Amino acid sequence: MNHPSPEEFIPKFRRKKLDEPGFLRKLARFAGRLGAPVVKQLYTLYFLFKSPATPKRTKMIILGALVYFFSPIDSIPDLLGPLGFSDDIAVITLVYAQIKSHISDEIREKARLATDKLFSR
Repeated sequence: MNHPSPEEFIPKFRRKKLDEPGFLRKLARFAGRLGAPVVKQLYTLYFLFKSPATPKRTKMIILGALVYFFSPIDSIPDLLGPLGFSDDIAVITLVYAQIKSHISDEIREKARLATDKLFSR
């Protein structure tokens, strides 16, 4: 039986935003409000999601967090300044803690380098 890939669960209108350019644009735009530790977790989740070695179940968990981050429908709207991302940060942190055992040193390093590059602009 052919099982759908995790990417197939993303609504078509969201797929563009979840691609790397869309992801990087949103991160760059809100990095200052999110803070380096959360940005690093987001990069880690993104790179882990993109890795072919990541189990499908883990990808589905990550997908939920990334789609929530990109969603304009939030428990607390992102436009409310510092409080606006508190729900996003909670979801990201929870998912990161759940999938931590799947994160390789290579993915940690990619996330660290990407975070350093973003904050050195």
